[in-house]
Parts: sequence; structure tokens; C-alpha cells
Amino acid sequence: MQAKQLKSALIMGASGLVGASLLEVILSKGDYTEVIVVLRRSIDLKYDKKVKIIVIADFEALDLHGEDLFADDVFCCLGSTMKKAGSKSAFEKSDLSYPLKIATINQKNPNFKNYLIVTAQGANKQSLFYYNRVKGRCEQSLLALNLPGLKVFRPTLLLGVRIEKRWGEFFFKFLIQAVSIPLKLVGISTFWSINAATVADAMLKVAMNEKKHTVFYNVKEMIQLNQQ
Repeated sequence: MQAKQLKSALIMGASGLVGASLLEVILSKGDYTEVIVVLRRSIDLKYDKKVKIIVIADFEALDLHGEDLFADDVFCCLGSTMKKAGSKSAFEKSDLSYPLKIATINQKNPNFKNYLIVTAQGANKQSLFYYNRVKGRCEQSLLALNLPGLKVFRPTLLLGVRIEKRWGEFFFKFLIQAVSIPLKLVGISTFWSINAATVADAMLKVAMNEKKHTVFYNVKEMIQLNQQ
């Protein structure tokens, strides 16, 4: 009987909507022998021994942890809002600087295979919207690193149960769900909402594929992956 291949995953943003779903699906599938979870503060996670929790209160210190953050597959689910971040500079650190930093750290990892990141539909460094500009700048900066396998997931409105309340999203969910059915019928996927668990499932399936190239996934493609 062939021994199971040793394979590790690193999750950044495991306390968020997509990250929490991703951790759950990864552990339920058992494809990884080690799962590294990076958090800003310690929380009680009653998982099996394969989970290694690293608490880094200040992500400016990510570089100091070096090889502790090495993994075959790196899942970046970091993301904030201007309100939560408190300033443009703090928002750019969360959604641009830190994702780049963790990718750069793993470039020194000889076993690094995939960098999978959640950005946003409409990400474009030329966008009129600041949020989408930052996401676009992040994508372009990651492309410039020539990573072995860059996989970019661009969801629209994420559905799921958040710990923190975002009242703007709460209102918009009702609006988007009201028009989503006719939009799907005419094939306009740009405005679809998507469940965080669907994004997480798509990310894991793509990671298991292990193809070393750059691919962007929109909402329609993530839903199709979920149905396979």
C-alpha cells in the first residue's frame, strides 16, 4: 500500500467568512497532513493534531516567522472593509501588503506549489472604486512575483454567517437575492451572490488539481467547481 504523501496547507484569515469555511472543509476532506492556521489572537479550536496554530498579533512581524509559514498550498482569505480597518493605510495593509508578504515568504519554500487568494469581482487597479483598485493592485503585484501556481478567486457578495455585523451587506443581500434568479436565467453571472462555503470548496478542489499556472475564477466558475 502506497504511503500517503506529506502535504501541508497554510490558511491566512481563518477567522473570516471564507477562511472559517475553508478550514472546515479542509479538515473534513483529510487531504493535508498538516494545516497551519495564522491568527492575530488565540482562539479555542478543538481540531485534531494536524492543526498548528500560530498567533501573530502584528502581521508586520510575519517575516520574523520565516519557515514556520512554509506550506505546499497557501490559502489567503484576508480581507477587511474601510470601516473595520479604520483608515486607507490599514485597509491596504490587510488587503494588499500582508497577502504579498506571505507570498514572498513562501517563494523561499522549495515545496511551494499553490498560492490561492480571494480578491473580488471587479478587481482592477484602474477602477473608479477604491476597494476594487486595492484588490486589483494586489492581483497585479502577485502576478509580478511569478509564483509557481497563482489561483485568484473573485467572488461578488459573500453569503454566510459573520461574527461581525456589516449592515450595508445585510441590506444588500436582500436586494441581490431578490434579483439573482432572473439574472441567473439570462446568464448574467457578474451580479450573482455566492456562499462562502462554495468559494472554500472551489479553492480546495483547485489546490488538489496542482496545475502550476495562473488562473482566475469568477462566480460562475466557482459554482461549477462546487457542482463537480
